[in-house]
Amino acid sequence: MLPRFYAPDLDADIGRVALPIDEARHLTRVLRLGAGDEVSVFDGRGAEFRAVVEVAVRDTVAVQLLEPVPVPLPLPIEIFVVQAVLKGSSMDDAVRDATMMGAAAIHPVLTAHTDVKTMVATRAAALDRWRRIALAAVKQSRRATLPTIEPARAFADWLSSPAGELRLLFAEPSVACPTRAVRSLLAKPVPASAAILLGPEGGWSSGEVDAAVAGGCIGVTLGPLTLRAESMPVAALAALGAIWQM
Repeated sequence: MLPRFYAPDLDADIGRVALPIDEARHLTRVLRLGAGDEVSVFDGRGAEFRAVVEVAVRDTVAVQLLEPVPVPLPLPIEIFVVQAVLKGSSMDDAVRDATMMGAAAIHPVLTAHTDVKTMVATRAAALDRWRRIALAAVKQSRRATLPTIEPARAFADWLSSPAGELRLLFAEPSVACPTRAVRSLLAKPVPASAAILLGPEGGWSSGEVDAAVAGGCIGVTLGPLTLRAESMPVAALAALGAIWQM
């Protein structure tokens, strides 16, 4: 397989594109590629091309597009992963896995039991890191679309947003609210979009659960066992993929 590089300015009509500095450095300094080497470039919006490196000088890389590359289709249902901010590398894992499982967007939220300081979670550096992790996951999984990652915000603020035709609050077994098994969705029409709400290490607070239900969220569960918070993106998206045959 050809090494892949992100080229957001890719334009098939022009036929030539320059790589962003970070991508150029990776090509020249890490992989030590140069003029004449073949690579693959994608724009994060679904287009990918086989290309040949024309210029590779330190932080400057330009490639000539050769031909389109077949890419995996995005999920037929637009999935928004509403992820409570997790501690340290756990959040990195959640972002990576949600991306590799096909999430269209990741919305980090601050909850009552979030064990990360608000000033840390809302820093530009945190958002930049999550976006870099998502890009790396896109490259590794050979996905052609890059998910949108929003700045972290309060969970109550997110609830007032319009995201998701269907909203599913994934609840731990001990949560004090009516829940249904996720397999019950088999009896419902497949939505055009869905938001899946995944809680922090300490779970949802009772007030958050009440607010979510009042805001139209449906409480669902994956069963009687309690999973680690960072495992939930894979578990939830895999379950929904099986149910909706994505």
